Amino acid sequence: MVFERFSDQARQVVVLAAGAARTHHQNSVGTEHLLVGIFDAGGPGAAALTSWGVTAPALESKLGGVSAPAGSAPAVGHIPFTPKTKKVLEGSLRQTALLGHEEIGTDHLLLALLDDPASTGAQILTDLVTLSIGEMREHLRRELSQQPTPGPAHRIPIRLSDDEYTRAHAAARTAGQNLETWIHDRITDALEQPE
Repeated sequence: MVFERFSDQARQVVVLAAGAARTHHQNSVGTEHLLVGIFDAGGPGAAALTSWGVTAPALESKLGGVSAPAGSAPAVGHIPFTPKTKKVLEGSLRQTALLGHEEIGTDHLLLALLDDPASTGAQILTDLVTLSIGEMREHLRRELSQQPTPGPAHRIPIRLSDDEYTRAHAAARTAGQNLETWIHDRITDALEQPE
């Protein structure tokens, strides 16, 4: 994944999305949960959603329509991303690169979410917003090109030595996870720790 390029708010989106999936008793983080995370994290992505007329109650109402059946137990432990959510997270890097930005922000995540009009998150937006997907994407691109997202004040490159990679891969295997999932869990755990 591309989490080392995420802004603090974009990382918060991932944490909030996992929380939304748990709240709605889902066993995976879908694009609809990512949409809630973008809205709840604040920042440029949430500002765009708000300017389009999206509200928290409207989002919650739509999310309730895709929730697990009543009486389902909340998910515990790691909740994996759906393939479409992974595609959005990876697409946010592409959007950032196309715009010449260094850091992935909430608006890049929203733009990547809009790249798949068939995703649940994009479908919820088309139900809530009078703009078309194309108009929403154009609005975001225009905003992003006029106000470039600044890069981080400092960057700590995350590069694993061969030994570190071997240890991480072994730890992931021991945990019964693929390396990507294991790294995702470590990032999510670190973000959820109180400061």
